[in-house]
Amino acid sequence: MRARLYLPVLLLAVACSDPPAPPPVDPDAPKTAPKPAAEAAPAAASPMPNLAKAAPGAPAKPLTVLEAARARTLSKDDFTESDNNRDPFRSFLQSFASQQVTIVRHHIILEKFALEELRLAGIVTGEMAPKAMFIDPAGNGVTVVRGDHVSKTDALITRIAPDRIYLRIEEDAGTDKARVTEREIQLHAGEVTQ
Repeated sequence: MRARLYLPVLLLAVACSDPPAPPPVDPDAPKTAPKPAAEAAPAAASPMPNLAKAAPGAPAKPLTVLEAARARTLSKDDFTESDNNRDPFRSFLQSFASQQVTIVRHHIILEKFALEELRLAGIVTGEMAPKAMFIDPAGNGVTVVRGDHVSKTDALITRIAPDRIYLRIEEDAGTDKARVTEREIQLHAGEVTQ
């Protein structure tokens, strides 16, 4: 039990003791000459910053990344953004989202014509789902049902009544929410009867 108490005290004493004394200097040993000033210059003066100076004839020892970074001298061009030197804090998401792409997930009937160019020529109601017929400027008739999208404005047919159809048009207002317009087209609207 006492050995357990003395062991931490002993380890603490060893850790806090003075380092061992250096070996004694031999007075008969030859003395080395100090290095010339050229060898004592920092690695930044080296024409090859990634290699450390070595003794003549010996292979050059490459610098570590940290030594090479310390040896490099910086200029204003190192802090100017260019193709070779990009700003690490700049977001590049904007360059990928420069063009807004509209994805159409449905078929648009008569997509080459404006809604004003189309004429509602007939409506069929009865026991089956109601249908309507549009006539395009070329005189061709196209049948539509509820849920179809028509014209350049991508108008959705929401309801077909016996004398008119109801449309919903979503216009992109440049915000998160689209502006929705409700519109109705009457059967034979604008035709002159005799």
